Amino acid sequence: MMNSFHYCSSCLSTSLRPNGWFEKDGICLPCNSIDKDIGINYNSRVNFLKKYITQIKENCLETFPNNKKYDCIVGVSGGKDSTRQALWVREKLGMRPLLVCITYPPRQSTELGKRNLENLISLGFDIVTYTPAPETSRKLTLEGFKRFGNVSKATEMALHSEVPKVAINENIKLIFWGGNPATQTGDTATMGENLFDGSNLRNLNTLTDGGVRWIEKLNLPKSKFLTYLYPEYDWLKTNGIHTLYLGPAWDNWSMYDNSLFSVLYGLEINQKLPQTTGDYFRTSMLDEEFTNINMMIKYFKYGFGRATDIVNSMIRTKLIKRDRAIKIVDELDGVCSDEIIENFCDYVGINTGTFWNIVNGFVNNDIFKIKSGTRPKPMFKVGFGLI
Repeated sequence: MMNSFHYCSSCLSTSLRPNGWFEKDGICLPCNSIDKDIGINYNSRVNFLKKYITQIKENCLETFPNNKKYDCIVGVSGGKDSTRQALWVREKLGMRPLLVCITYPPRQSTELGKRNLENLISLGFDIVTYTPAPETSRKLTLEGFKRFGNVSKATEMALHSEVPKVAINENIKLIFWGGNPATQTGDTATMGENLFDGSNLRNLNTLTDGGVRWIEKLNLPKSKFLTYLYPEYDWLKTNGIHTLYLGPAWDNWSMYDNSLFSVLYGLEINQKLPQTTGDYFRTSMLDEEFTNINMMIKYFKYGFGRATDIVNSMIRTKLIKRDRAIKIVDELDGVCSDEIIENFCDYVGINTGTFWNIVNGFVNNDIFKIKSGTRPKPMFKVGFGLI
């Protein structure tokens, strides 16, 4: 492990990213993808996407009559990415999307998130919202934290799993998501037959890590955890469900551009400073706050957190240079306020001492030093590696 921790020579991705890889030139897959995209005619990509959609429609004509109210689904949270996706599908592709949102239980949801969903409705969209059973969600939040160091494990499973079920129930054959995880963040297990093909979304690390056995071990009634089970491949295939990514059609798909675009269309940003959440743009994860803990734990596991993901996007789109990005990551990666941690502990029913004992069990001891009573300290220099 000690010798395997290194950085992409272009951005600040580390070699520890799950499902990630580096090319022979020492550059990560997303950076190489960006370099290869230079000179790409994005109008051609949009045309390819439109033809791809037309082909899907022709293969299941009965589900696309002109008088059908919805001809696709866009999974949304009300945040920067989903706001832009919904508008683009409607205005650019000329489709009639039904927006589907898997919301957090009331104690976890923020008023800001609710207002941003209302903003989408005010833009002329219909939204279906599903909320997992609150007590089951709370139990799974704690269990996911203890087993995986992931406070959002269950909610991420519900988000990705429930949308295709709605598609099947509503007989809607097309699902749109945003960026392709393989080229955007390096989760190569999700790579499909082409840049738009999301049929391997089921392989997303957050869905596959640990499977569902950890939920079954809680001995919950099956009706209580069906929301968290991703549909079987054969079930989706039999029902003709197609999942497509939109990001590859945009030459300016990035956290910065999506944030700017969505704010112009009414998105409210987080009023808390980046030094509280680690969110440089203040436009991420607006519908709840506990995911900030996830970003901190990710940093302790792999040597990178939210700030790294943000500046990597900025580096690849030439908005920032690597030297400046290093300073931002030094200041913000792994940041999560004590207030957020205390609110989480109150929600799941543990004290902060127990919280840090659990967190320390997931800290990568090869790159962080653990000292009782303090947060883990990095043994690496951002952008360079171990020191």
